[in-house]
Amino acid sequence: MRAFLLLLLSLGPAWLQAAERTLIAPAWTARNTPAITVDSILLRDTLSRLYISLKQPPHTTLTLHDDWVIQDSLGSFTARVKDMDGADFNRIFQFDDDSIVSVEMDFPPLPASWNEFDLIGNKPSGEIRVIGISLNRQQPPVALPSRPATRPSPPLPVITLEPDTAWLQGRFIGYHRRLNLPDGKIVLTDLLTRQQTTVEVSVADDGTFAVQLPLCHPVQQRLILGDRYIPFYIEPDDTLSLQIPLDELLVPYRNIREIEQNCTHLTYQGRNAQANYELRQIRLQEAEANDGWMQAIRTLPPLLYYQAEEDKLKVKLERLHSDWQTQKLASKAYPLSILNNYCLFLSHLIVYNVIKKSEAECEYLKYRNIDTPFATIHPLNEPLSVAVEYYHPFITLLEEQANSTTPPDWTSAEFIEALKARNVDLSPEEKEALRLALDGNTAITPQTQAVIQQLNNRCEKEQISMREEKLRQWSEESYRNRFGSPDDFTRQLLDARRVVRLWQSLHRALTIREQSEFTITIIDPPLRFAVKRITSQPDR
Repeated sequence: MRAFLLLLLSLGPAWLQAAERTLIAPAWTARNTPAITVDSILLRDTLSRLYISLKQPPHTTLTLHDDWVIQDSLGSFTARVKDMDGADFNRIFQFDDDSIVSVEMDFPPLPASWNEFDLIGNKPSGEIRVIGISLNRQQPPVALPSRPATRPSPPLPVITLEPDTAWLQGRFIGYHRRLNLPDGKIVLTDLLTRQQTTVEVSVADDGTFAVQLPLCHPVQQRLILGDRYIPFYIEPDDTLSLQIPLDELLVPYRNIREIEQNCTHLTYQGRNAQANYELRQIRLQEAEANDGWMQAIRTLPPLLYYQAEEDKLKVKLERLHSDWQTQKLASKAYPLSILNNYCLFLSHLIVYNVIKKSEAECEYLKYRNIDTPFATIHPLNEPLSVAVEYYHPFITLLEEQANSTTPPDWTSAEFIEALKARNVDLSPEEKEALRLALDGNTAITPQTQAVIQQLNNRCEKEQISMREEKLRQWSEESYRNRFGSPDDFTRQLLDARRVVRLWQSLHRALTIREQSEFTITIIDPPLRFAVKRITSQPDR
């Protein structure tokens, strides 16, 4: 009997060792955030313990909820977490300077037939998924894309405003369908019609995507994936390819500019790849300079605010000029970046004026007196501005500010004279009705309203023409007071957008005569042709 017991004791440790197994750095297929890494797995007959490293920026916080599960690829078997060491479930904890917190999660034992499993948790506050954690393989080194060889950028595009198509394609590296990531999207806003188009970017099971973009001019745009984005520059009749490592795109961030900073292995391929790399580098250089803008709006008086914005603009333009002189920038990224900065500068001044209502102290006349002799390209008179990242918000700000100012009212004498100039003869009764409606201080009688309604029906097109001429003259004078020349490209574009808006409100095509009259101030040939192409269409 004693010999038998000694035999059992001698076999005991070997039996326990066979029932316990530790996997170091297990391989995984995909994850929706690099904030979590499974360092090792302890497998026993009684439990499965995951040793996990959590990584976030220093002094940020995280909460681990008690909903963590491990499941097979079909979701047919699910085991819920039983316990955790290193942190408490459902309680906020903070990351120290080293940015790492280590925890251990205990789950029920895994079925012996499993080769891999998915780890899922934190559904209430941003679900975390690690897909395909292997039970028999170690994680190999991740192969990240390297930047392709530099190739010259093509020359600056000719802005024709003709409809065309561009292709955006690429791959999300580290993608898996079971990550439950959203599809991407790109939001395009038509420069003339203001129509907004959301292009859905469907991602295939292998992480690839390809979409057509309807364009009339080059754009600096963003591919949006959930709360993350990837900037890109693309032109009509162009194909641009992206390689996007998800582990970098999905890194937790404190400031939105860190999203692009984290994507160190993002690659562009195509004829405009070099321009994309250079524009990206400039954005990263200038990101910090744009911080603190809203704080300056709240705290600085007008003249100090203007000086601070002008100083920032000068520093950025001087850096661009230096990079251009030393051939760090090609002939496409340089002018586009200058225009980017001018539009951002002007937009910042307009927003400040709107908030503070301080045009008397920070007037628009100063905008064109900036002492930057090396910057020969200005957004107001440059068709290439339509490719600028901030140009559309800039002209929208101009329009909104103009709309907030009430245009001058008509007097009856002006109204009658304008109709006469358009060969509309008025009866004494109609003239009197106009005097009562436009000059009088008494209530309009039903009889007067009826006369005016008949007049409106009789000369609707003439009145539209009169109104457009008066609005054009008023807005031209307002623009001249702020910016100087009323003939520059931006002024023409504002007129073009107003004509297109009129066409939209009439729900009909403009006549040839109306097109000729309403576009008289639009002298840029591509812009004039684009407006006529749009407004000659019938109501949609």
